[in-house]
Amino acid sequence: MGGDYQFIQQTAAQILMLMPDFSKYSLALFEGNVLIYSSQDNGLRPLFDCLEKYKEKSGLILFDKVIGLAAARLIVYSKIISGVVTTVASIPAKKFLEDNGINITAAEVTANILTKDRNSICPGEVIALNTEAPDDFSRKIKAMLNGNVNISQIN
Repeated sequence: MGGDYQFIQQTAAQILMLMPDFSKYSLALFEGNVLIYSSQDNGLRPLFDCLEKYKEKSGLILFDKVIGLAAARLIVYSKIISGVVTTVASIPAKKFLEDNGINITAAEVTANILTKDRNSICPGEVIALNTEAPDDFSRKIKAMLNGNVNISQIN
């Protein structure tokens, strides 16, 4: 148990040392206090790409402007992230990360992640909310990212 506490303290200290600068990126991945990946792009694509690129690593800290349930599931299934810092997280995303042992610090927690026009829940969040099996979720998210899915058919 003492090892777990030390790990949590270390992760919290790393996060405090690494304050996100979302004016420079929308997503950043840190190994220790070294920036190893960043992107200014929005959506799930930069997260998906960085998790794929660094899939052999572990214990990384992720800064991402927005964390919805789809992002949270990608993070957990990757098994490489130990902590997340975000400006906004959805309630289901925060719960999923915490239930899977990943520390999350969110400036704001909201019911769901919405589309830019704020008229509906974002497609990735809908897929994540309506797809239980990890393999089915991964397949549907990959199809969405590759433009091979009709958004009206993702329920």
